[in-house]
Parts: sequence; structure tokens; C-alpha cells
Amino acid sequence: MKPAPVRRRWRKRVVLPLVGVVLLGVTFEVALVRSRESTVVVYNETGAALPSLAIRVGGTVRVFPALAEEESVRIRLGTAGPAGPVRLELAKEPPWEWEGGSVEPAGGQRVSIRLYPDGMVEVDSQVSLWRRLIGSGGSGGSGKEP
Repeated sequence: MKPAPVRRRWRKRVVLPLVGVVLLGVTFEVALVRSRESTVVVYNETGAALPSLAIRVGGTVRVFPALAEEESVRIRLGTAGPAGPVRLELAKEPPWEWEGGSVEPAGGQRVSIRLYPDGMVEVDSQVSLWRRLIGSGGSGGSGKEP
């Protein structure tokens, strides 16, 4: 059996592991940078379509024209801005408003809000693993509010 050419052995022993290490480093960097961003996700579990929904967090306002049954919407917050509660507003008669939870835009939080029938709202807040490991970001929690 003939030995593999030197070039092929060099590629197998040096280049491929080096590419693997670089890709691992890039993945780690992306995860670390993205862990600073907070997100708010609202799930419609009311059993009916919802009219125009406005989500306000700190200085960020996003309006969604409608939210179908079993649909969800997500907003990413920038890494700057004041911490504060999440405020939801539905454009219906009578107007429906809800305020709760707390989000720090650069805290690496994911706040999940589930809307149920009869105005019941469930909030769950989680802090990213990277934020917990490096010691920044609050503790996650959850709660239900009528």
C-alpha cells in the first residue's frame, strides 16, 4: 500500500482541526454577543383572533396589525435603554391593557407572555445561560396574573 501524499496528511492533521477550532470560536462569540439581547414573545392562546396588538417595553414600541389564534409574535430589544415592565394594549372595545413582568434590554432575558381567555395572562422570564455564567442579568421567575 502506498503512503498518502504529504499534502493530504498535512491537510488532515493541521487544516481540518484548525478550521474546527476557528468555527468553535466563532460560534462561542456569536452566542456571547447574542446573549446580551433580550426578547419578548407573546403567545395568543385565547382561542380567537386578536385585533391590533401594541407591545411597549422601555423605549421600544411595536404594533402588530392582528394576531391569529395560536399565533405568536416576538420582538428583540436593543442592548440599550431603560429597564421596565412590559405593556400590552389591544385595540378593541373596550380597550384592553396589561402591564407586568420586568425586562432589562441588555440583560439577556427572554420574557414569554401567554394570553388566555377571560384576560388571564401568564408571564415567564428566563435569563440566558451565558448571562448567568458571567454574572450579569437578573434571576428568572414566573407568575400568573388575572
